[in-house]
Amino acid sequence: MTRLLLLLIGAGLTVAATAWLPAPFVWVAALWCVVAGAAAALETTAWRRALWINVGAVIMALGGFELYLCQQELVRYEGSYTHGYSTEHDVLGYAPVPGRQSRAIKYHGKELIYDTVYTIDSRGLRVSPPTDQSSTYGSILFFGGSVTFGEGVDDARTMPYRVGVKTHGRYHVYNFGFHGYGPHQMLSALEHDVVAPMVMGSPVTLVIYQGMPAHVARAAGLSIWDQHGPKYVLSDQQGPAYLGHFDGHLSRPIRWLQNELEKSFVFRKFREGQRAITPDDIRLYVAIVTRARDVAAARFPEAQFHVLLWGWRGEETFDAIRDGLQKANITVHQINDILPRYTDNPASYELSPHDRHPTAQAHELIADYVATHIIGKATNAAR
Repeated sequence: MTRLLLLLIGAGLTVAATAWLPAPFVWVAALWCVVAGAAAALETTAWRRALWINVGAVIMALGGFELYLCQQELVRYEGSYTHGYSTEHDVLGYAPVPGRQSRAIKYHGKELIYDTVYTIDSRGLRVSPPTDQSSTYGSILFFGGSVTFGEGVDDARTMPYRVGVKTHGRYHVYNFGFHGYGPHQMLSALEHDVVAPMVMGSPVTLVIYQGMPAHVARAAGLSIWDQHGPKYVLSDQQGPAYLGHFDGHLSRPIRWLQNELEKSFVFRKFREGQRAITPDDIRLYVAIVTRARDVAAARFPEAQFHVLLWGWRGEETFDAIRDGLQKANITVHQINDILPRYTDNPASYELSPHDRHPTAQAHELIADYVATHIIGKATNAAR
C-alpha cells in the first residue's frame, strides 16, 4: 500500500507540474528520482531494490539531459499567455479561448523581445476596430498564421486592425489568423461553416490570406504543434480531400499524452527531424489555397480573393508556390514589392534577430498597401 501511495502521489504531482510549472519535466524527473529512491528503501528483496535503483538512475540521466537542454534554450515566455490561452478545436485543430485577454512576454536570454497583450473577442478572433454602422461597405476576412494574427504587436497595431482604421470603419474586419496556422485552417474554416455564421448581415467583399513557404510544411502536417490540425490530401479528381485530423488515428488519451510530452525538451529534441518538403507538398499547398478561393467565392459571391506572399524571389519553394497560385488565376501580392527595401534589409522589419515576426511598422505599411491598392481599386471598380 505504501508503494502504491507513492506512485499515486507521484502521478498526481506529475500532472500538476506539467500543467503549471516552467520546464516541467526537470521537476518531474527530480520527483520520480525521489519516488524511485523511496521505493528502493522500502524494498526488502535485493533484486527489486536494484530494479528501483536502476530505474532512478535512468530517470536521473534523462532529467540531467532535460536540464541541460533547458539551460541551452534562451527563448522563454511569461505572462498569462502561457496558461489556458488556446484550446482544442474540432474544425481547426486548436484555437484561442474566446473572450480572453492575455499578456504575452517574450525574452531571448535577458533581451526583451516584446511585451504585449492579445485580446480575443467572444467569437474567438483577435479584436478588430469599431465600424461605422451608418456607412458600412461590407466585410473583409483575413486568414493566415501568426503574421496575420499579429504576434508580438499590440491589438491596435496588427495589419487587419490598421486596415479597418485606414478605411475609416467602413468595413467589418475579421482576423481569422492565429499562431502556427496554415492554409488548411483557412480552408477547413470556410468548408465547415466556421466563418459564415460570424459574418452574417454584412456582405463579404474581400478575402485576404497571408502565405509563406513555411506554410507548405504546415499544410502537409509536419508541424509538431499542429498534430490535431485539419488533414487534406491530394485528389486527382476533386482537388484536396479532407480526411479529418492529422492525428485522427490516435485515441484521445494518446493525443493528450503527446501534447504533454511536447513540453519536454528531450522529447522535442528527438522530434526535431522534419522531412524535406516535396513537390507533392507544394502541389497540396497550392490546391488548398485554390480550393479556399473557390469555397469563398461560393459562400460569398461578392468577394475578391487575394494572397499576400512572404518570401524571397529565387528561393525554390517561394517561386513554386507563387507560380502555382498565379497559374490558378489567384491574385498574388509579393511582400518584396510592398515593403521598401525589404529584400536588401529585412531585419529592419523584424522584431528582433531572434524573432522574425514583422514589426508594427511593417504591419502599418502592408495595411497602407491593402487599403490603397486592393480595397481602393476594388471600390473604384465597383463604382
